[in-house]
Amino acid sequence: MMDSMSLFTLALTLFLIMNPLGNMKHFLSLLRELKAPRHRFVVAREMVFALIIMFIFSLLGERIAWAFSFDETTIYLASGAILFLAAIKIIFPKEEHIPHIHGEEPFLIPIAIPIIASPALLATIMLYSQSEILVWPMVLSIFIAWTLSIVLLLGSRRILRLIGPNGLIAIERIMGIVLVLLAVQRFMEGILLFVAHK
Repeated sequence: MMDSMSLFTLALTLFLIMNPLGNMKHFLSLLRELKAPRHRFVVAREMVFALIIMFIFSLLGERIAWAFSFDETTIYLASGAILFLAAIKIIFPKEEHIPHIHGEEPFLIPIAIPIIASPALLATIMLYSQSEILVWPMVLSIFIAWTLSIVLLLGSRRILRLIGPNGLIAIERIMGIVLVLLAVQRFMEGILLFVAHK
């Protein structure tokens, strides 16, 4: 059996998929009409919604895996594939139109879901929850990744002024490359498990 992922690797993986730097442009666009205090409040509120959703999916992961009888090899290969697809989306982003009615404040959708709690993130949490022996590493990893993300997003206007749009893009691409490496490692671990069980 493969060892569980380290707390650092797990938190880093979730942080990279949350992609707060890449999502800053969406936050700033959706909340551009809000003054600073209200802007911070809405960001914090939506991030709390996203955190609750992530915790729910972490609890569902093991139950779903048990219901469908997924084995460990399947979990590793599937999580590696999902990480790779998430990384490709970060490295080669497409222009996405985030629906928002002018003059209305976003509530739950589209910030909490699907910008932060994206399908790739929720699927990764479910799969990794099943492969972790204990519950607390997954919960703590989610909280660490979430804390780093909310700190960056609360300071999004200041960060954009400091490093500029090109700086944000450069950092986002580096994060995507790191995620590719993690995806390949996870996929190779799945292949090793498959060979070991043959």
